[in-house]
Amino acid sequence: MNELFSFSSLITLQGSAAAAVLVPNVIGYFAGPKFDKYRKWISLAIAMALAYTAAFVAGDGALTWVVAFLNGLLIFASAVGLNQLPRRNRSKPEKKSDEEEATLPRLPKFFTSWT
Repeated sequence: MNELFSFSSLITLQGSAAAAVLVPNVIGYFAGPKFDKYRKWISLAIAMALAYTAAFVAGDGALTWVVAFLNGLLIFASAVGLNQLPRRNRSKPEKKSDEEEATLPRLPKFFTSWT
């Protein structure tokens, strides 16, 4: 293992998802809390850029660009953890009193800060 990231590893799903997580988080660390509302958009832009870069390298045809768009969404979903979303569809337990509701932890909203 001579290098951690190479171009060929960066255009894989794992490498692209890692880049789409790392870059916005490192920028957010240096920029501070004012950057939080931009993290998801930066991550989406990185995911799309890497997906279209991979499509450009493959250069097979017009359908490649459509697949690149879907791959960009897959990279973004992997980076932000959208696989956790289906837990909201589970059956709900019986209604608790207002006092019990106040003490229960709330599930995070979908568009919240990563930190």
